[in-house]
Amino acid sequence: MFESLKSRDFALLFVGQSISLIGDGVFTVALALAALGIDHTPRTLAFAIAARTLPMLILLLFSGVIVDRLPRRLIMLGSDLTRGAMVLLLAWLEFRHRLDFRSLIAISAVFGLADAFFYPASNAIVPELLPVGALANGNGLMSASQQLTAQLSGPALGGLVVSVFGTGTGFLFDAGTFAASSVCLALIHGSKPEACEVRSRLRAELKEGINYVRSNRWLWVTALVASVANAIAFSPTAVIGPLMVKEVLKGSALDLGLVLAAGGGGGLIGALVVGRYGSPKRDVTAMWIAWSLSGLADFLAAFSGSVAVFGVAVFVETIFLIYGVALWNPLIQRMVPNELLGRVSSIDWLLSLGLAPIGIVFAGSMAALIGVRQVMAIGGAITVIAGLVVFIPGVRDPERDRVDG
Repeated sequence: MFESLKSRDFALLFVGQSISLIGDGVFTVALALAALGIDHTPRTLAFAIAARTLPMLILLLFSGVIVDRLPRRLIMLGSDLTRGAMVLLLAWLEFRHRLDFRSLIAISAVFGLADAFFYPASNAIVPELLPVGALANGNGLMSASQQLTAQLSGPALGGLVVSVFGTGTGFLFDAGTFAASSVCLALIHGSKPEACEVRSRLRAELKEGINYVRSNRWLWVTALVASVANAIAFSPTAVIGPLMVKEVLKGSALDLGLVLAAGGGGGLIGALVVGRYGSPKRDVTAMWIAWSLSGLADFLAAFSGSVAVFGVAVFVETIFLIYGVALWNPLIQRMVPNELLGRVSSIDWLLSLGLAPIGIVFAGSMAALIGVRQVMAIGGAITVIAGLVVFIPGVRDPERDRVDG
């Protein structure tokens, strides 16, 4: 179950990121309350999230090239130090009652710039720290940690810290977790980056990454279809879920919290299954079956007659969703050459994050027109149908060597 943690460097990565993810959960609560404290409407929070997301999306392709040029550990370290400095600035401004709309937007934008480098680097560094056979276990543990910290314990701790000590202390706590993560990254030895005889221009390297994705059908078809399904069914749950609980099922704030916790618990189980049993030989097939079952649970959730039933559906949905996600990362790490992994990871992140905001806005608009249940049912049904992608020639190519072997 914990085989990958026997690697000193991966254990340091795991501990550092787990601590940082707890801080992310605290930050989520502190940011929401600080933003509401500026103008008492959702406007500031929405703009802050957009200000963080937009620079990240713009830079992701470029950052993938940098991740393949420079040591990934140092890129992650620089990103953590930058984000830690920004959240420390947020704490200082909040303590001095000087946090306003413009400063929050500017700091959020810097966060997004750092995120653009951190995400592809965090995916690309794992194969440098673990052998191929341990990738599924390592990614499963990282996914489990994310569910346990950022989705469950982090927000709960954030609510406690902010309610007792204030939003400034919440930001200060998050800055401390970035510092702890930075120390762990600094202690990692890792493998030295492979030497390249000649470095081409940035545009040529970017084109090389795009051409690699285009030339591997299993990669671009899976990434594209999964991103569309995510945008239609799963990302909109940030809007559709609360609407379902509060407006349709007439639940309370406590009910909504329990439903969200059920989703985090389901995701934890899905990730732990991969961490315990690894990737099956037919990993692409298993991944799409899991995502289709997740879509089926989403479809059935639309017909929930009570909050309890809806919570169970969300729990089951998230088990299969995160199980599939936990299979996808080691698949990319196993199949993509290390010297291209940063660029390929950045393209994957761009597809996933680029379509998600569109899906959220579209789902919210459609819910107002045709109803919350209808939007949820349609999204789930489309995700079930998306599972037929496994019958497209070439999509299951990564399974051939493993099954034949």
